[in-house]
Amino acid sequence: MNILGVQLIVFVFSFFMLYNVYLYWKKKEIGLKGALVWITIWGGLLFITFFPKFIEPLVREMFFVRLFDLGNVLALIILAYVMFENHVRINRLQKQLSKLVSKMAIKKGLKK
Repeated sequence: MNILGVQLIVFVFSFFMLYNVYLYWKKKEIGLKGALVWITIWGGLLFITFFPKFIEPLVREMFFVRLFDLGNVLALIILAYVMFENHVRINRLQKQLSKLVSKMAIKKGLKK
């Protein structure tokens, strides 16, 4: 696959993700701050895909051989952060659910 094919795939995927961000923001499932972060990420990916020469000095300064290598490292960092955030939030929700179930059980037990 040539570079045009990769650019086309990234364009379609990034545009799809930007559309999803817009839909979730409209449904109020994500806030403005979260939407802006994701718009920056997907918009940045689009920009770098079509203008890779713009970021080449940064790639060389960070001692990466290719822009793709830098992209992989950044993607892993973002994925690790999102996984950590999900882990923390799931634990918080589990604790809240346990407290709620306990309160409901106590109330139900008192009614009998």
